[in-house]
Amino acid sequence: MNNIQPQAKPIRHFDLTAQQKNISIAGQDATILTYNGSFPGPLLEVKEGEVVTVDFINQLSEPSNLHLHGIFMSPEDDKPHRIVQPGESLSYTFEAQPGSAGMYWYHPHAHGKVTRQLFEGLSGPIIVRGAVDELEPIASATEKVLVLHDITLQNGTVAPHAGMDWGKGKEGELVLVNGVHQPEISAPSGLLRLRVVNASTARYYNLNIPGKRLQVIGMDGSFLEAPVAMETLLLTPGERADILLETTQAQELQLLNLPYTRTPAGPSIDTPAAGMVLAKFNITSEPKTIALPTKLIEIPELDLTSATDHKTIIFGATMQPLQFTINGKTFDHHRTDLTAKAGTLEIWDIVNPMAMDHPFHLHTFPFQVLSINGESTPYRAWKDVVNVPANCTVRIAIPFTKYTGSVMYHCHILEHEDLGMMGNLEVV
Repeated sequence: MNNIQPQAKPIRHFDLTAQQKNISIAGQDATILTYNGSFPGPLLEVKEGEVVTVDFINQLSEPSNLHLHGIFMSPEDDKPHRIVQPGESLSYTFEAQPGSAGMYWYHPHAHGKVTRQLFEGLSGPIIVRGAVDELEPIASATEKVLVLHDITLQNGTVAPHAGMDWGKGKEGELVLVNGVHQPEISAPSGLLRLRVVNASTARYYNLNIPGKRLQVIGMDGSFLEAPVAMETLLLTPGERADILLETTQAQELQLLNLPYTRTPAGPSIDTPAAGMVLAKFNITSEPKTIALPTKLIEIPELDLTSATDHKTIIFGATMQPLQFTINGKTFDHHRTDLTAKAGTLEIWDIVNPMAMDHPFHLHTFPFQVLSINGESTPYRAWKDVVNVPANCTVRIAIPFTKYTGSVMYHCHILEHEDLGMMGNLEVV
């Protein structure tokens, strides 16, 4: 009788140390927060099927922790409530599930400290690779990871939040790509693949490249079914995008952030009408003919008639004191706000009666956006962050598959999260 042992899954290990460091940003020396001494933190690159362990070491002067944003992992391993004291460490382990190829990121999630720790520098990208990445023409595309992060420096440190920064969300005076102000990036002609992360606490990026259509092939932690051509792409805090650009000849391309109104105060004051230049791409070499992929993956259409519950999430705020609420309550770590049953499908209405946008994020469980103010979405996608525009309702469908436990949902304008716009969902 043959004794066949099951084959062990490949293991990938990373260390991430949160530490203060003095670095140069846009010609200014400043003390900021880093992972492994770099800003942004290092790229963590894994493959579907690998078991991944991230050891987080806290060398800050205050408590922190780590959130592997968008990763489909058990709440027990996500550990959103676990706090790591200065000098201590904590391990996070997950298996990169089949079909999870996409763009993710990591950042702190210690309630009440998230905003400042991220604004001061703590974030980094994660890529999960799968079979689609190995197919042509994607496999031979030139790939660039772009972490968008804004910051304000003042006397060699990061400027504090003040006044209404907590109400509207603070936007930094320096808008950086991979820690650099308006970098110039070289790439050969052909297919250029941009993997973009919005790692800002509050700033929205309304992306545009004049003269080019953005061929979006992925959002958050998933491919789309086929490329979707867009003139502009709005990326809210926490969202990611996977974009192909057809660069057929030598030229200079500009990645712009166009004005977008997310609060009653109007567009960001630092964004000119023609757009803010985020980065420049210098395309070199001979002209090329390019064929875009036509089919990427299948995304199942959810059977909405099988939904077992319909929940409503309502955003709100109070002014005295300034707090942000979900369903009239501020966040309580020890309170269970909602429950769901494992193995079921639910429909949620995210209602924003306020005069400003709020991006909604759900941990662990990816969802599909069904409609925005009753208008059906034009393409199917798995998401973990969705913008809820002012005075709008967004309807999503969530399959609660595989895992049970306590997961968080919250606004991803981190000032609002820290001031209470977060809840606990228990999946049983």
